[in-house]
Amino acid sequence: MIQDKTKLQEYQDEWKGVRGFQAKVQRHLNVPWGIFGSNTHELRNISHNLVLLFAFSVLEGVLKQLQDEGKFKRTRNRLGEIMAASKSAIQWLDYDMIDKAREDRNGIAHRQTIIERKKCWEYIDAIESELVGWQILSTPIPFKH
Repeated sequence: MIQDKTKLQEYQDEWKGVRGFQAKVQRHLNVPWGIFGSNTHELRNISHNLVLLFAFSVLEGVLKQLQDEGKFKRTRNRLGEIMAASKSAIQWLDYDMIDKAREDRNGIAHRQTIIERKKCWEYIDAIESELVGWQILSTPIPFKH
């Protein structure tokens, strides 16, 4: 769906980074921390919340690129407004879930709320499904939950 092949490759690489970082977080949080004790539940959640912020950064960049390419009318730069403007021009698989995820993302970014890592994984998977549906990614990148 993105016409600019350089930008398309950048977003594909960024998404690989999201999934790679997610796997590293998961791998490192599954081992004990020696003298520092074991991982806390909250630390695990915080780590995955940060990955979710990265995932939304990719989604926002893709939507702005599509907007710049004229796929839908230019609007303000806030993610919620960009998503709403794209709704009639882009086929979303689950707009409502992504919008709920955006609200939770705003809580993380602006109010330091923390959501459970399982919910982060669901949101990241949903964002990835949208990127596949929009032909930004050719296939999902596997992640073991």
